[in-house]
Amino acid sequence: MDVGHVATYAAISWNIHIMRFLDDEQSWHLFQHNVFGDHDCPLELQCVGEKLVKGCGGLPLSIVTMAGLLSRIPRAPKLWQQIEVNDEQLVSILSLSYNHLPPHLRKCFLYMAGFPQVYDIRASELIKLWVAEGFLECRNESKSIEMAAEDCLEDLIKQSLVLISSRKSDGKIKSCRLHSMVWDFCVRQAGKEKFLLSVTDYLPTPILRKHFLPLVLHNHPRISVSWHDLRLRESTHSSCTTSIICIPQRGYRPKASVENFTSLGVLHVLSRNDRSYWALGQVFKLIYLTYLAFYIPDDIVPAAIAKLQNLQTLIIYRSNVHLPVEIWSLRQLRNLIAFSFCPLLLPEGETLPLENLHTLYMATNFACSGWMVGMLPNIKKLGICYSEVKFGVDYHLGNLIHLFKLEKLKLNMHNSYVPRLNPIFSLSLKKLELSGGWIYWRDMAIVGSLPNLQVLKLKNYACYGEHWGTFDKEFGKKNTRGTPGLGKRRPKSCCEAFLILIQTCLCASHQVKFS
Repeated sequence: MDVGHVATYAAISWNIHIMRFLDDEQSWHLFQHNVFGDHDCPLELQCVGEKLVKGCGGLPLSIVTMAGLLSRIPRAPKLWQQIEVNDEQLVSILSLSYNHLPPHLRKCFLYMAGFPQVYDIRASELIKLWVAEGFLECRNESKSIEMAAEDCLEDLIKQSLVLISSRKSDGKIKSCRLHSMVWDFCVRQAGKEKFLLSVTDYLPTPILRKHFLPLVLHNHPRISVSWHDLRLRESTHSSCTTSIICIPQRGYRPKASVENFTSLGVLHVLSRNDRSYWALGQVFKLIYLTYLAFYIPDDIVPAAIAKLQNLQTLIIYRSNVHLPVEIWSLRQLRNLIAFSFCPLLLPEGETLPLENLHTLYMATNFACSGWMVGMLPNIKKLGICYSEVKFGVDYHLGNLIHLFKLEKLKLNMHNSYVPRLNPIFSLSLKKLELSGGWIYWRDMAIVGSLPNLQVLKLKNYACYGEHWGTFDKEFGKKNTRGTPGLGKRRPKSCCEAFLILIQTCLCASHQVKFS
């Protein structure tokens, strides 16, 4: 088989099921099954039935509830016409589902009111926010708090309150959103419980926000607000506000003010492409921050970031970020993310390892020295990019094998040099992405022998050579949930399991023989 066709084969075989709210045909099928079982809807009821189903807006819970009501009354068009699913009924149905949620799931759900309507929310960022807010407790020592948050998201999806926009290649949720009707309910309920205030929904006009926003802030610990509204009045402040989700405005690029929000723990800008910013002097006075995601005007982060000793997540929407050596003093840091970081500075003298750091992405020209391995004992996700023309042993890639907790590794190469890869990968790896010239096809046994590998991505001519030979013991990791594309039957060979379980991205011009 030509390796150039592997990606096509894998794409056909990997049938990822993405849950969405139901379309008209799916809604009708669900309704008909719940009212009539295996029988078709009588023709005299079809017209009124379709009208009722359409009024449910594709919400499965609403369709099932209405079907249950209709199944208890005589099947007569006049009686069915008296049933009308209105907004109040939908709110009642959603309230029923919401009220049955345990307290921690209610918090996670209401938090989604801070995002705009019809907005695809990155699951990874949502999970980091939930963790930073302290909504979850992990009682199972074998699970991380992030894994507990993933379970919460799955639970909300099972309750038909959240729908999946996309999944990752390993089947996990990549992005999600709220149906418009669910979003309306979520925003109202979050405001009613004074849990989170969507400012533009509560105060729909600029004049209202100008006069009443300062007053409203004192009654709500969390707000979702635009850049402009943060500067409507210089006196805007609140010692009660602990979280701000900032919604960018098209064409608006001022510096916003947050210096008066002295109790702030979460500061999150939604758009990765937004160029509005806060003065760093203001931000680094917010000593209670646990989560910070924002753009910085300059690529140099000052040493004053050391004041943020409670910081768990730092996301910077910028490339070539220069971090100060003081970054190693942030003991609570779990996630350190940017478009790219310049080489990390090494502290002088003895420094304690960052035992809580799980994610470092994307580190440029990363030197994986023995000291660095010791500083990152629990790293789970690592992104590295090499851009220098000379690529040598000074980067100590062989030490990657000593990152015993590493599960996801991304390696980007931005030059024409092809390093000779010895067995450098940690045996704990579940996902590996290679981009640029990294390995010869003849050396792919190094990758194939990884016992826990589930996802492999090869991009931008990651491999060189003309022949890729595989052996029966390579790529032997089985998907315990069932192999997509195969159902319950076992793969005929390790090669078939590899093609289906591992997503491979290749350029079409690769004409490499696969045996």
